[in-house]
Amino acid sequence: MNMTALEKKKYRLIRAIMNDTDRNRVSAIERLYEPEPCVYTAEELQASVFQRTNDFYAGKMELVPHDEIRNRLK
Repeated sequence: MNMTALEKKKYRLIRAIMNDTDRNRVSAIERLYEPEPCVYTAEELQASVFQRTNDFYAGKMELVPHDEIRNRLK
């Protein structure tokens, strides 16, 4: 089976995306095909915030100081 020129281009593009390690570039490409800014409903986000707030006050969260986060990202 012979591929058309468009099919060959798409195949090369998909392979390039699969091997890409640049998170920003992959995210930009993803936004082209997933135009929704968020995949969660307002209710899901609200429930998540409520749960995390409860976990925080119950002492179930491990807090990480900003300096430590900065050091991890260097």
